[in-house]
Amino acid sequence: MKSALALVAFVSLSALVVASPHDIVHQHRDAAPTNSADTCSGWVQKFRGKATFTASNNSSLDYCKQAPACGQYFTSGFTAAVNELAFGAQLNNGPGDACGRCFYVKPQWDPSEPDFKLPPGLGITVMVNNLCTNSSGSTPQTNLCGQTVSDRLNSFDKYMHFELCTPSGAWDAFYPGKQPRTMVGKYQEVPCTGSTTAWKGGQGTIFAEDSCMAPVNAPRWPKTACGNKGCPPP
Repeated sequence: MKSALALVAFVSLSALVVASPHDIVHQHRDAAPTNSADTCSGWVQKFRGKATFTASNNSSLDYCKQAPACGQYFTSGFTAAVNELAFGAQLNNGPGDACGRCFYVKPQWDPSEPDFKLPPGLGITVMVNNLCTNSSGSTPQTNLCGQTVSDRLNSFDKYMHFELCTPSGAWDAFYPGKQPRTMVGKYQEVPCTGSTTAWKGGQGTIFAEDSCMAPVNAPRWPKTACGNKGCPPP
């Protein structure tokens, strides 16, 4: 009789031990999403590197202040959209982990005038508040914002793209005296406040229930703030 009870206890304990690791991993993923590898791995979110830059083709300042992707209005400041693979959410999936992060961006090369020597001291700080979509078809936007998990580089061999919001004054400060065009340069994530490269602007009203903007003291990538939503473009 004692042997039978011991066998039952051993079997029950074995089943519990086998089941627990799977349950723990599943619960951890649901409770604390990260940028680490999981079933939706593939986001490319690096705190510094090379990037391409363009200007938005919208002439309305409201476009900069009311960009919908992160769910919050802005009152002032240089803002930018980034490509889906860096933004952390595909179109209509809500805010991604890039929302509210600040980046110091600096132009280094003008492909349309390759011999032109850029003046010293160029560079601005932008806050991400929008998504540059991975559009279908062959368009300039797709060539620059269309990075995917299977093809991580755009037409200039860069994994990161910033679309500077023209009406906010971002382009004129980024590349003074030059019409909007594709530029190549570098970027680095910086604190949004309390530094020489701090972002100068203001956030406004929250208008979406799932809105999210990274706190000003958020740790830089690959640490998370808002977190990524869903899977990256395959």
